[in-house]
Amino acid sequence: RRAAKMVILNVDHPDIVDFIECKAREERKAWTLIDAGYDSSIDGEAYGSVFFQNANNSVRVTDEFMEAMLEDREWQTRNVLDGRVAETYRARDLMRRIAEAAHFCGDPGLQFDTTINDWHTCPNTGRINASNPCSEYMHLDDSACNLASLNLMKFVDDGGKFDVDGFRHAVDVVITAQDIVIDNSSYPTEQITETAKAYRELGLGYANLGALLMAQGLAYDSDAGRSYSAAVTSLMCGEAYLQSSRVSEAMSPYAGYAKNRQAQLRVIDKHRQK
Repeated sequence: RRAAKMVILNVDHPDIVDFIECKAREERKAWTLIDAGYDSSIDGEAYGSVFFQNANNSVRVTDEFMEAMLEDREWQTRNVLDGRVAETYRARDLMRRIAEAAHFCGDPGLQFDTTINDWHTCPNTGRINASNPCSEYMHLDDSACNLASLNLMKFVDDGGKFDVDGFRHAVDVVITAQDIVIDNSSYPTEQITETAKAYRELGLGYANLGALLMAQGLAYDSDAGRSYSAAVTSLMCGEAYLQSSRVSEAMSPYAGYAKNRQAQLRVIDKHRQK
């Protein structure tokens, strides 16, 4: 099976309407073929004969666009080469098109560009332009990230108590292991190899959050459930940063740290404030 890729277009691009609606149009074609008796499986004849099935589409939106949408103002698309106005829309009309297409076929998603780059730890090297299809990794172009996750249910005892100390220890072990893996991995291009080793991106997450909340008797969509989830996430994030600092003290900071020191400390402070 072919791998999916992320495709992102700026919300002020002249082709934004066609981009928003392209997968929905192809989905309608697939449904027509299915109604005519063609195989409806993901690799079947119906979906295999329409475009864009191996792409995850997202629209890159800015705070400026979101504010225009909330205030029901106009939004202008601009030519890529000369910056002149191409078309004028109501921002809310564009957002409705996005919502309706996503409801119909799942795409496009949204990437909140202003917010994403406000939390970027290495902006002095380059901005965040895109992500992988699942969007759990956002960082520099031509980079790579070692991803790992912890099964939260492994840290719950028979009485339902969450093992905070055990969880912190697991974070320490996995972060250390992920850093070791960086220099023992191979990468598809020389540039990715260079960036991965210079910036040493690590991604640690968790699995089974829903099961953990059920074990605690907390509704998934509840203030208590969200607060519990936030506490677990904050614990994981803070411990990962702490262990990363220990590794840095023992092995020296990553090569790109000095250039981005103030920016990284600013983001860590934002975590503390949140």
